[in-house]
Amino acid sequence: MVETPSDTCVRVVLFDDMRGSTALRERLGRGGDQTFETLRREHDGIVREAVTRDGAGELIKSTGDGVIALFEKPSVAVARALEIQDRLRDHPHIHVRIGLDVGEVKLASMDGHTVDVFGRHADWAARAMTLADGGHVCVTRAVYTDAASWLDDDAVAWKAHGSYAVKPGDPELEVYEPYRPGATRPLRRLRGEKVADARPARRRRMPAASGGVSTVAVVRPWEAVARDGREFAQKGAGAMYWFRVPLGGVSYPEGFRSFLEPALENARITKVRFVLDGSHEAIRQVWDGLVLPLVDEWAARTGRELEVRREPDRGRVVLDAERRRTLAWVFVDLSREFTPCFKLLVEDLDSEEATESSAQIFLSTAARTVWLRDGTQHVIRIPDAVLRVRAAEHDALLHALNGVANQWDSLFPA
Repeated sequence: MVETPSDTCVRVVLFDDMRGSTALRERLGRGGDQTFETLRREHDGIVREAVTRDGAGELIKSTGDGVIALFEKPSVAVARALEIQDRLRDHPHIHVRIGLDVGEVKLASMDGHTVDVFGRHADWAARAMTLADGGHVCVTRAVYTDAASWLDDDAVAWKAHGSYAVKPGDPELEVYEPYRPGATRPLRRLRGEKVADARPARRRRMPAASGGVSTVAVVRPWEAVARDGREFAQKGAGAMYWFRVPLGGVSYPEGFRSFLEPALENARITKVRFVLDGSHEAIRQVWDGLVLPLVDEWAARTGRELEVRREPDRGRVVLDAERRRTLAWVFVDLSREFTPCFKLLVEDLDSEEATESSAQIFLSTAARTVWLRDGTQHVIRIPDAVLRVRAAEHDALLHALNGVANQWDSLFPA
Protein backbone atom coordinates (compact mmCIF):
# COMPACT_ATOMS: atom_id res chain seq x y z
CA MET A 1 0.00 0.00 0.00
CA VAL A 2 1.68 3.16 -1.23
CA GLU A 3 0.53 6.67 -0.49
CA THR A 4 1.08 8.95 -3.48
CA PRO A 5 0.39 12.66 -3.90
CA SER A 6 -1.75 13.47 -6.92
CA ASP A 7 -1.78 16.48 -9.18
CA THR A 8 -3.70 19.45 -7.87
CA CYS A 9 -7.43 19.80 -8.45
CA VAL A 10 -10.24 22.13 -7.41
CA ARG A 11 -12.44 20.80 -4.61
CA VAL A 12 -14.77 21.98 -1.86
CA VAL A 13 -13.24 20.91 1.46
CA LEU A 14 -15.58 20.19 4.37
CA PHE A 15 -14.35 19.91 7.96
CA ASP A 16 -16.76 18.57 10.58
CA ASP A 17 -16.20 18.30 14.33
CA MET A 18 -18.25 17.07 17.28
CA ARG A 19 -18.29 20.16 19.46
CA GLY A 20 -17.42 19.64 23.13
CA SER A 21 -16.49 15.98 22.81
CA THR A 22 -14.20 16.05 25.88
CA ALA A 23 -16.91 17.56 28.07
CA LEU A 24 -19.36 15.05 26.66
CA ARG A 25 -17.15 12.15 27.74
CA GLU A 26 -17.03 13.59 31.27
CA ARG A 27 -20.80 13.99 31.40
CA LEU A 28 -21.32 10.41 30.35
CA GLY A 29 -19.44 9.25 33.50
CA ARG A 30 -18.58 5.58 33.99
CA GLY A 31 -18.53 3.75 30.71
CA GLY A 32 -18.32 7.07 28.97
CA ASP A 33 -15.69 5.99 26.48
CA GLN A 34 -17.83 3.16 25.18
CA THR A 35 -20.94 5.32 25.04
CA PHE A 36 -19.01 8.07 23.29
CA GLU A 37 -17.76 5.56 20.73
CA THR A 38 -21.36 4.61 20.02
CA LEU A 39 -22.26 8.27 19.56
CA ARG A 40 -19.25 8.83 17.32
CA ARG A 41 -20.28 5.94 15.08
CA GLU A 42 -23.81 7.37 14.93
CA HIS A 43 -22.36 10.76 13.92
CA ASP A 44 -20.09 9.20 11.31
CA GLY A 45 -22.98 7.25 9.81
CA ILE A 46 -25.18 10.36 9.48
CA VAL A 47 -22.36 12.39 7.94
CA ARG A 48 -21.28 9.58 5.60
CA GLU A 49 -24.81 9.11 4.27
CA ALA A 50 -25.32 12.84 3.68
CA VAL A 51 -21.93 13.30 2.01
CA THR A 52 -21.80 10.24 -0.23
CA ARG A 53 -25.46 9.89 -1.27
CA ASP A 54 -25.86 9.97 -5.05
CA GLY A 55 -22.11 10.29 -5.38
CA ALA A 56 -22.29 13.92 -4.30
CA GLY A 57 -19.13 13.88 -2.15
CA GLU A 58 -16.33 11.75 -0.80
CA LEU A 59 -15.58 11.06 2.86
CA ILE A 60 -11.79 10.87 2.96
CA LYS A 61 -10.62 10.92 6.56
CA SER A 62 -11.61 10.67 10.21
CA THR A 63 -10.13 13.21 12.62
CA GLY A 64 -11.21 11.31 15.72
CA ASP A 65 -14.07 13.61 16.71
CA GLY A 66 -14.99 14.53 13.15
CA VAL A 67 -14.39 13.97 9.45
CA ILE A 68 -12.96 15.58 6.32
CA ALA A 69 -14.95 15.36 3.09
CA LEU A 70 -14.62 16.62 -0.47
CA PHE A 71 -17.22 17.87 -2.94
CA GLU A 72 -17.04 19.18 -6.49
CA LYS A 73 -19.92 21.69 -6.24
CA PRO A 74 -20.15 24.39 -3.53
CA SER A 75 -23.96 24.45 -3.67
CA VAL A 76 -24.15 20.70 -3.04
CA ALA A 77 -21.58 20.93 -0.24
CA VAL A 78 -23.58 23.65 1.55
CA ALA A 79 -26.86 21.78 1.06
CA ARG A 80 -25.41 18.57 2.53
CA ALA A 81 -23.77 20.45 5.43
CA LEU A 82 -27.15 21.95 6.31
CA GLU A 83 -28.75 18.53 5.96
CA ILE A 84 -26.31 17.17 8.55
CA GLN A 85 -27.29 19.97 10.93
CA ASP A 86 -30.99 19.34 10.22
CA ARG A 87 -30.63 15.69 11.18
CA LEU A 88 -28.69 16.44 14.35
CA ARG A 89 -30.62 19.52 15.47
CA ASP A 90 -32.62 17.79 18.21
CA HIS A 91 -30.00 15.24 19.17
CA PRO A 92 -29.45 15.23 22.97
CA HIS A 93 -25.67 14.71 22.75
CA ILE A 94 -24.24 15.30 19.26
CA HIS A 95 -23.68 18.90 18.19
CA VAL A 96 -21.33 19.48 15.26
CA ARG A 97 -19.68 22.51 13.72
CA ILE A 98 -18.87 22.54 10.02
CA GLY A 99 -16.50 24.66 7.91
CA LEU A 100 -16.19 24.88 4.11
CA ASP A 101 -13.74 26.40 1.63
CA VAL A 102 -13.17 25.82 -2.08
CA GLY A 103 -10.04 26.05 -4.20
CA GLU A 104 -7.05 24.25 -5.63
CA VAL A 105 -5.77 21.49 -3.33
CA LYS A 106 -3.45 18.48 -3.50
CA LEU A 107 -4.82 15.05 -2.67
CA ALA A 108 -3.01 12.03 -1.26
CA SER A 109 -4.27 8.62 -2.30
CA MET A 110 -3.69 5.04 -1.17
CA ASP A 111 -4.71 2.01 -3.16
CA GLY A 112 -6.72 4.25 -5.43
CA HIS A 113 -8.63 5.98 -2.63
CA THR A 114 -8.20 9.58 -1.48
CA VAL A 115 -6.95 9.58 2.11
CA ASP A 116 -5.92 13.18 2.76
CA VAL A 117 -6.03 16.72 1.39
CA PHE A 118 -3.37 19.44 1.58
CA GLY A 119 -3.10 23.13 0.86
CA ARG A 120 -4.32 26.50 2.01
CA HIS A 121 -7.96 25.77 1.22
CA ALA A 122 -7.92 22.74 3.49
CA ASP A 123 -6.44 24.93 6.22
CA TRP A 124 -9.06 27.62 5.64
CA ALA A 125 -11.92 25.13 5.74
CA ALA A 126 -10.59 23.96 9.13
CA ARG A 127 -10.33 27.58 10.29
CA ALA A 128 -13.91 28.31 9.17
CA MET A 129 -15.03 25.30 11.22
CA THR A 130 -13.31 26.60 14.37
CA LEU A 131 -15.15 29.92 13.98
CA ALA A 132 -18.51 28.12 14.13
CA ASP A 133 -20.35 26.77 17.14
CA GLY A 134 -22.25 23.51 17.52
CA GLY A 135 -25.21 23.33 15.15
CA HIS A 136 -23.80 25.92 12.74
CA VAL A 137 -21.99 26.05 9.39
CA CYS A 138 -19.39 28.66 8.39
CA VAL A 139 -18.12 29.04 4.83
CA THR A 140 -15.63 31.30 3.09
CA ARG A 141 -16.63 33.97 0.63
CA ALA A 142 -15.61 31.75 -2.32
CA VAL A 143 -18.11 29.08 -1.25
CA TYR A 144 -20.81 31.69 -0.59
CA THR A 145 -20.35 33.37 -3.98
CA ASP A 146 -20.96 30.14 -5.88
CA ALA A 147 -23.46 28.41 -3.61
CA ALA A 148 -25.78 31.38 -3.03
CA SER A 149 -26.41 31.63 -6.77
CA TRP A 150 -27.83 28.10 -6.95
CA LEU A 151 -29.59 27.45 -3.65
CA ASP A 152 -33.26 28.26 -3.10
CA ASP A 153 -33.65 31.49 -1.13
CA ASP A 154 -36.65 30.01 0.72
CA ALA A 155 -34.59 27.04 1.92
CA VAL A 156 -31.28 28.75 2.71
CA ALA A 157 -30.56 32.20 4.10
CA TRP A 158 -27.14 33.78 4.64
CA LYS A 159 -25.51 35.97 7.24
CA ALA A 160 -22.33 37.89 6.41
CA HIS A 161 -20.07 37.82 9.48
CA GLY A 162 -17.23 39.91 8.01
CA SER A 163 -13.50 39.19 7.98
CA TYR A 164 -11.58 37.15 10.55
CA ALA A 165 -7.88 36.75 11.24
CA VAL A 166 -6.33 33.40 10.34
CA LYS A 167 -2.64 33.51 11.20
CA PRO A 168 0.23 36.00 10.62
CA GLY A 169 1.09 36.26 6.95
CA ASP A 170 -2.20 34.77 5.70
CA PRO A 171 -5.01 36.87 4.22
CA GLU A 172 -8.10 37.48 6.29
CA LEU A 173 -10.99 35.05 5.94
CA GLU A 174 -14.32 36.58 4.91
CA VAL A 175 -16.94 34.34 6.50
CA TYR A 176 -20.62 33.68 5.74
CA GLU A 177 -23.10 31.49 7.58
CA PRO A 178 -25.86 29.59 5.74
CA TYR A 179 -28.88 28.66 7.85
CA ARG A 180 -32.48 27.48 7.61
CA PRO A 181 -34.84 30.48 7.77
CA GLY A 182 -37.61 29.93 10.28
CA ALA A 183 -35.87 26.91 11.79
CA THR A 184 -32.59 28.27 13.14
CA ARG A 185 -30.95 31.57 13.92
CA PRO A 186 -27.43 32.40 12.75
CA LEU A 187 -24.72 33.09 15.31
CA ARG A 188 -24.58 36.66 16.59
CA ARG A 189 -20.79 36.44 16.83
CA LEU A 190 -18.24 33.92 15.69
CA ARG A 191 -15.61 32.47 17.99
CA GLY A 192 -12.53 34.09 16.40
CA GLU A 193 -10.95 37.52 16.12
CA LYS A 194 -12.90 39.81 13.83
CA VAL A 195 -10.84 42.20 11.73
CA ALA A 196 -12.04 45.77 11.18
CA ASP A 197 -12.00 46.83 7.54
CA ALA A 198 -9.44 49.62 7.33
CA ARG A 199 -9.80 50.22 3.59
CA PRO A 200 -10.75 53.76 2.50
CA ALA A 201 -14.50 54.23 2.26
CA ARG A 202 -14.33 55.20 -1.40
CA ARG A 203 -13.06 51.72 -2.25
CA ARG A 204 -16.04 50.12 -0.54
CA ARG A 205 -18.57 52.26 -2.36
CA MET A 206 -18.84 50.16 -5.50
CA PRO A 207 -21.78 50.64 -7.88
CA ALA A 208 -24.24 47.76 -7.82
CA ALA A 209 -23.74 47.29 -11.57
CA SER A 210 -20.07 46.46 -11.04
CA GLY A 211 -20.99 43.08 -9.60
CA GLY A 212 -18.80 43.69 -6.53
CA VAL A 213 -19.86 42.74 -3.03
CA SER A 214 -19.90 45.69 -0.64
CA THR A 215 -21.61 46.61 2.59
CA VAL A 216 -22.46 50.03 1.09
CA ALA A 217 -23.43 50.60 -2.53
CA VAL A 218 -25.07 53.45 -4.46
CA VAL A 219 -27.79 52.10 -6.75
CA ARG A 220 -29.23 53.99 -9.71
CA PRO A 221 -31.11 54.62 -12.07
CA TRP A 222 -34.77 53.86 -11.29
CA GLU A 223 -34.78 50.46 -13.02
CA ALA A 224 -31.80 49.33 -10.90
CA VAL A 225 -33.42 50.81 -7.78
CA ALA A 226 -36.57 48.80 -8.53
CA ARG A 227 -34.57 45.59 -8.90
CA ASP A 228 -32.70 46.31 -5.67
CA GLY A 229 -35.96 47.07 -3.88
CA ARG A 230 -37.43 43.77 -5.05
CA GLU A 231 -34.35 41.87 -3.82
CA PHE A 232 -34.47 43.81 -0.52
CA ALA A 233 -38.03 42.56 0.05
CA GLN A 234 -37.64 39.04 -1.32
CA LYS A 235 -34.55 38.14 0.71
CA GLY A 236 -35.29 40.09 3.88
CA ALA A 237 -36.69 38.93 7.19
CA GLY A 238 -38.04 40.44 10.38
CA ALA A 239 -39.66 43.87 10.62
CA MET A 240 -39.54 46.22 7.62
CA TYR A 241 -39.86 49.94 8.31
CA TRP A 242 -40.57 52.55 5.64
CA PHE A 243 -39.70 55.95 7.08
CA ARG A 244 -40.92 59.05 5.20
CA VAL A 245 -40.28 57.31 1.89
CA PRO A 246 -41.73 58.78 -1.31
CA LEU A 247 -44.95 56.84 -1.83
CA GLY A 248 -44.73 57.29 -5.58
CA GLY A 249 -42.63 54.14 -5.76
CA VAL A 250 -45.51 51.98 -4.46
CA SER A 251 -48.54 53.96 -5.68
CA TYR A 252 -48.93 52.54 -9.20
CA PRO A 253 -48.95 48.89 -10.36
CA GLU A 254 -45.40 48.66 -11.74
CA GLY A 255 -43.80 50.20 -8.66
CA PHE A 256 -46.07 48.29 -6.27
CA ARG A 257 -44.97 44.98 -7.84
CA SER A 258 -41.30 45.94 -7.46
CA PHE A 259 -41.25 47.39 -3.95
CA LEU A 260 -44.16 46.41 -1.71
CA GLU A 261 -45.73 43.27 -3.17
CA PRO A 262 -42.58 41.12 -2.62
CA ALA A 263 -42.58 42.13 1.06
CA LEU A 264 -46.27 41.25 1.43
CA GLU A 265 -45.64 37.82 -0.10
CA ASN A 266 -42.45 37.10 1.87
CA ALA A 267 -43.55 35.05 4.89
CA ARG A 268 -40.22 35.79 6.60
CA ILE A 269 -41.14 39.49 6.86
CA THR A 270 -43.55 39.55 9.78
CA LYS A 271 -44.22 43.29 10.05
CA VAL A 272 -44.35 45.99 7.37
CA ARG A 273 -44.62 49.44 8.97
CA PHE A 274 -44.93 52.86 7.33
CA VAL A 275 -44.14 56.10 9.17
CA LEU A 276 -45.82 58.70 6.92
CA ASP A 277 -45.57 62.48 6.98
CA GLY A 278 -48.94 63.75 8.18
CA SER A 279 -47.99 67.39 7.56
CA HIS A 280 -48.56 66.95 3.80
CA GLU A 281 -52.15 66.26 2.75
CA ALA A 282 -50.93 64.86 -0.57
CA ILE A 283 -49.28 61.97 1.30
CA ARG A 284 -52.64 60.99 2.78
CA GLN A 285 -54.29 61.21 -0.64
CA VAL A 286 -51.69 58.98 -2.26
CA TRP A 287 -51.81 56.47 0.60
CA ASP A 288 -55.62 56.26 0.78
CA GLY A 289 -56.31 56.68 -2.94
CA LEU A 290 -53.50 54.70 -4.55
CA VAL A 291 -51.48 52.48 -2.21
CA LEU A 292 -54.21 50.87 -0.08
CA PRO A 293 -56.37 50.05 -3.14
CA LEU A 294 -53.37 48.28 -4.65
CA VAL A 295 -53.08 46.23 -1.44
CA ASP A 296 -56.76 45.28 -1.81
CA GLU A 297 -56.23 44.33 -5.47
CA TRP A 298 -53.21 42.21 -4.53
CA ALA A 299 -55.25 40.37 -1.90
CA ALA A 300 -58.10 39.71 -4.35
CA ARG A 301 -55.66 38.53 -7.04
CA THR A 302 -53.89 36.11 -4.68
CA GLY A 303 -57.02 34.86 -2.89
CA ARG A 304 -56.16 36.36 0.51
CA GLU A 305 -58.65 37.60 3.07
CA LEU A 306 -57.49 40.74 4.84
CA GLU A 307 -58.58 42.06 8.20
CA VAL A 308 -58.47 45.87 7.98
CA ARG A 309 -58.62 48.34 10.85
CA ARG A 310 -58.53 52.10 10.13
CA GLU A 311 -58.34 55.06 12.49
CA PRO A 312 -57.87 58.77 11.68
CA ASP A 313 -54.05 58.75 11.84
CA ARG A 314 -53.18 55.09 11.72
CA GLY A 315 -54.31 51.67 10.58
CA ARG A 316 -53.46 48.01 10.28
CA VAL A 317 -54.02 45.21 7.79
CA VAL A 318 -53.65 41.64 9.06
CA LEU A 319 -52.02 39.72 6.21
CA ASP A 320 -51.87 36.34 7.95
CA ALA A 321 -53.51 35.93 11.35
CA GLU A 322 -51.87 32.57 12.02
CA ARG A 323 -48.36 33.90 11.42
CA ARG A 324 -49.25 37.29 12.99
CA ARG A 325 -48.08 39.14 9.87
CA THR A 326 -49.29 42.73 9.53
CA LEU A 327 -49.02 45.84 7.40
CA ALA A 328 -49.47 48.98 9.53
CA TRP A 329 -49.13 52.73 9.11
CA VAL A 330 -49.10 55.90 11.19
CA PHE A 331 -49.30 59.56 10.16
CA VAL A 332 -47.08 61.89 12.21
CA ASP A 333 -45.79 65.42 11.71
CA LEU A 334 -42.32 64.96 10.19
CA SER A 335 -41.93 68.57 9.02
CA ARG A 336 -39.10 69.15 11.52
CA GLU A 337 -37.52 65.72 11.09
CA PHE A 338 -34.10 65.91 9.42
CA THR A 339 -33.58 62.15 9.12
CA PRO A 340 -33.45 61.07 5.46
CA CYS A 341 -36.05 58.83 3.88
CA PHE A 342 -35.14 55.16 4.35
CA LYS A 343 -36.32 51.56 4.41
CA LEU A 344 -34.98 49.31 7.15
CA LEU A 345 -35.01 45.59 7.91
CA VAL A 346 -34.36 44.61 11.54
CA GLU A 347 -35.09 41.73 13.89
CA ASP A 348 -38.71 41.36 14.95
CA LEU A 349 -38.66 40.63 18.68
CA ASP A 350 -42.06 38.93 18.38
CA SER A 351 -40.71 36.37 15.90
CA GLU A 352 -38.17 33.55 15.99
CA GLU A 353 -37.07 34.39 12.44
CA ALA A 354 -33.34 35.09 12.13
CA THR A 355 -32.64 38.50 10.63
CA GLU A 356 -29.77 40.19 8.86
CA SER A 357 -30.21 43.98 9.20
CA SER A 358 -29.99 46.10 6.07
CA ALA A 359 -31.31 49.42 4.78
CA GLN A 360 -32.00 51.52 1.71
CA ILE A 361 -31.47 55.25 2.16
CA PHE A 362 -33.14 57.33 -0.55
CA LEU A 363 -30.71 59.78 -2.12
CA SER A 364 -32.84 61.35 -4.85
CA THR A 365 -36.21 61.05 -6.57
CA ALA A 366 -37.70 61.84 -9.95
CA ALA A 367 -41.15 63.24 -10.72
CA ARG A 368 -43.83 61.18 -12.45
CA THR A 369 -47.46 62.08 -13.22
CA VAL A 370 -50.23 59.58 -12.47
CA TRP A 371 -54.01 59.52 -12.60
CA LEU A 372 -55.81 59.34 -9.26
CA ARG A 373 -58.95 57.23 -8.97
CA ASP A 374 -61.13 60.33 -8.87
CA GLY A 375 -59.94 61.20 -12.39
CA THR A 376 -57.49 63.93 -11.40
CA GLN A 377 -53.76 63.98 -12.17
CA HIS A 378 -51.14 63.95 -9.47
CA VAL A 379 -47.35 64.32 -9.46
CA ILE A 380 -45.61 61.59 -7.49
CA ARG A 381 -41.95 61.14 -6.59
CA ILE A 382 -40.23 57.89 -7.43
CA PRO A 383 -36.76 56.87 -6.11
CA ASP A 384 -34.02 57.00 -8.74
CA ALA A 385 -30.97 56.58 -6.47
CA VAL A 386 -30.56 54.81 -3.12
CA LEU A 387 -27.72 53.96 -0.78
CA ARG A 388 -27.88 50.24 0.04
CA VAL A 389 -26.42 49.42 3.47
CA ARG A 390 -25.76 45.90 4.77
CA ALA A 391 -24.65 44.78 8.19
CA ALA A 392 -20.89 44.52 8.82
CA GLU A 393 -18.72 47.63 9.09
CA HIS A 394 -21.81 49.90 9.11
CA ASP A 395 -23.68 48.45 12.08
CA ALA A 396 -23.57 51.88 13.74
CA LEU A 397 -25.49 53.43 10.83
CA LEU A 398 -28.08 50.65 10.92
CA HIS A 399 -28.39 51.10 14.70
CA ALA A 400 -29.03 54.83 14.23
CA LEU A 401 -31.76 54.20 11.63
CA ASN A 402 -33.32 51.62 13.93
CA GLY A 403 -33.35 54.22 16.71
CA VAL A 404 -35.32 56.60 14.47
CA ALA A 405 -37.84 53.89 13.59
CA ASN A 406 -38.26 52.94 17.25
CA GLN A 407 -39.36 56.49 18.14
CA TRP A 408 -42.73 55.81 16.55
CA ASP A 409 -43.21 52.14 17.42
CA SER A 410 -45.66 52.78 20.24
CA LEU A 411 -48.05 54.57 17.84
CA PHE A 412 -48.72 51.52 15.70
CA PRO A 413 -51.99 49.69 16.44
CA ALA A 414 -51.51 46.46 18.38
